[in-house]
Amino acid sequence: MNLPTQRRHSTLSREITALTERLAPAGDDAILRSLSAMQAAGMTMPAGIEPAKLLPVYRYALCGVPACGLSVVTQKLIRGDYAENANVLLGTIPKPPVLAALARREAATTRAELARKREITAALNPASSQTERSPEIRERVRTRLRQFHAEHAAARVACAMADGAGRRVGNDLTVEVASDAV
Repeated sequence: MNLPTQRRHSTLSREITALTERLAPAGDDAILRSLSAMQAAGMTMPAGIEPAKLLPVYRYALCGVPACGLSVVTQKLIRGDYAENANVLLGTIPKPPVLAALARREAATTRAELARKREITAALNPASSQTERSPEIRERVRTRLRQFHAEHAAARVACAMADGAGRRVGNDLTVEVASDAV
């Protein structure tokens, strides 16, 4: 690998790590931060959820949802970017399943970017994608290769000896020689 490729691979590794961290599931603190930010912006809680059960219900709905998606959805809800969405009432915090679906949809672009970076890394380092051969297989192949070279060299010598036209065998090529030069 040359230096620019190493730098590119290093940069891609850092970007992949950052994207993987962004796609980590939202924890309780991220959920509370999101709900608090929406309440601070004047949004009301959805009707039908008891205040004591608020965190457990949202935690259950947002289980496995990436924190980056929840963060983007929170920002867009506060700005009113989901006005065209029939499932979102402006000024009201979305119900848990709606919030989870929105967060998953927003995280899809980050997932696609992560997949693209991983494909680029695999393309830059094709040797790592090949399966590693065991030492026994490698030795068996080397033995067969040496055997082939020996048989091939013997066949070339036998062919040169049987040929009465005065052919001499070189390393890789059969070279025509004049009969008086032999």
